[in-house]
Amino acid sequence: MKLRIGSNELELGSEQLQELTDCNYLLNDPRALQNELEEKGYLFVRGLHNREEVLHARLSVLDYMRQCGEDILDTRYRWQDGILNARCQAGCVPFMEGKNDITHCEAVLKVLEGYRVRNFFEKLFGEPVRTFDFKWLRAMYNEGFTGAHVDKVYMGRGTDRLCTIWTPFGDVPTEMGTLAVVEGSHKLPRFKKFQETYGNMDVEEERLNGTGWFTEDPMEIVERFGGTWKTANFKAGDVLVFTYRTVHMSTVNTTHYARISCDTRWQPASLAADPRYIGDVKQIENPKFGVHAKKTKQESGLPEVTIEQKKQEWGFD
Repeated sequence: MKLRIGSNELELGSEQLQELTDCNYLLNDPRALQNELEEKGYLFVRGLHNREEVLHARLSVLDYMRQCGEDILDTRYRWQDGILNARCQAGCVPFMEGKNDITHCEAVLKVLEGYRVRNFFEKLFGEPVRTFDFKWLRAMYNEGFTGAHVDKVYMGRGTDRLCTIWTPFGDVPTEMGTLAVVEGSHKLPRFKKFQETYGNMDVEEERLNGTGWFTEDPMEIVERFGGTWKTANFKAGDVLVFTYRTVHMSTVNTTHYARISCDTRWQPASLAADPRYIGDVKQIENPKFGVHAKKTKQESGLPEVTIEQKKQEWGFD
């Protein structure tokens, strides 16, 4: 079976792309979970969230989307089905990231900050935890995807013990746009130069123009640095947890369903947090980075640099 990941197509089961293996058998052993995260750079957990709560939150997001405009969801179908209008692409799907009415509505917050996820991270870190107030809630459109990157380039002004948890809102098969990670990319020797250059970049300080992704081609990662991409079909309640140095991207949403998901960040409460994402965070009107910035040019008036220029500077010719 071939999967479209970013700008390329890989064979599932090949040396370049394999299926994620869940770690549910380790859930009652915090030390083993910590070791798994340290070794692989991720934890794939089936059923961490309550399935019915996730599906309820999905309906809240879809209801919000239909209120944002009549041209977003296809009116030939029930809005609960979440089928996008064929003409609805990046500029049409509402931007929902931040701290706002939908990210912090009761149904969504019950999933993102509920007892199950908080208890999981308290066991993983072995101490009280906190989560960023900023939530990266998204509806991925047809032909949309996220390119290969590490989260540190966007949120590296706090502790290095920061973890991301990717929560799909609903059943999400690979053809709808699932997250994929490169196992061990946070520590494999061949990724050393990658982590010391790109991985230590702050996209805002660099005044980077564009998404902040290293590449849209998954093969560029494995051919330059090695490793294996891993992904899977997700059910409502499943999550993928990973470090802020783990390389990840997504498969392409080849359907007309809105793939609704949210990235949230967790860390020990005792450690410094990136101040841009906690407290009364500002509402973002014009996203600077990520998938929503893919086709926009920053108009800061300041000197700008592209990721291709930085790659040449780092010697990735």
